[in-house]
Amino acid sequence: MRVVRVVVKSLVLGCLSGVSVCTLGAGTDQAVTLHYIQRPPYMVRAGEGLTGLTGGPSYRAFRDAKIPVVLQETPFARQMHYLEINAGRDCMIGMFKKPEREKFARYSKPIYQDKPQVLLTAAVHAERFAAHTSVVDVFNDKRLVLLVKLAYSYGATLDALMEKYQPKRQTTVDENLAMVRQIKAGMADYMFMAPEEASGAIAAAGYRPQDFKQVKFKNMPEGEYRYLLCSKNVPQEWMQRLNASIKGIK
Repeated sequence: MRVVRVVVKSLVLGCLSGVSVCTLGAGTDQAVTLHYIQRPPYMVRAGEGLTGLTGGPSYRAFRDAKIPVVLQETPFARQMHYLEINAGRDCMIGMFKKPEREKFARYSKPIYQDKPQVLLTAAVHAERFAAHTSVVDVFNDKRLVLLVKLAYSYGATLDALMEKYQPKRQTTVDENLAMVRQIKAGMADYMFMAPEEASGAIAAAGYRPQDFKQVKFKNMPEGEYRYLLCSKNVPQEWMQRLNASIKGIK
């Protein structure tokens, strides 16, 4: 009953305020749970809605499509689990496209395209990368430890390179701010991050820009498209409405 009351409160407040997404007359059991994490500049909770590079267009798509939705802050691994078991109407924000995910979930049109990713390392360890001119060079250096998030995709090209060259890896279920702290503490040597996120994540983790080095390789793959990823309990007709409401990306 607690979950139902939260949903009802969210939808009622949204309808009264005109800010949240709701469809008058829709049963609360029909609402989509739109999962998010606080991840500036991608997703930021703002009142009854979301802002940010991926959170903003995702939230607006539901609003413009008039699909009932409830926001829920949920760790990434748990979000993915909800979609895999297909127990409810759940959507994740800003996901890269991977063929294996299409077996249990549905992608929307792209909502954003990243800039080419950077390698993020602690400034005191920057010299370890000075002789490397490409990601492949880094992956072939088995002295270096890559920090990766469990079940996370870094884009088709980087995922394929990791699979091919098998860099030494440390896996975590933590979100990006905790991962930045692990890099600073020397628990791993480097991680990958989109440049539009890196500066904000460093500041949010409580560090100065000069505490880290962002390594940009000329041959780094183009930034990946990001999508909404929804469980198959979200009706196909709703996905079509969402796609019609997603604005074209630059």
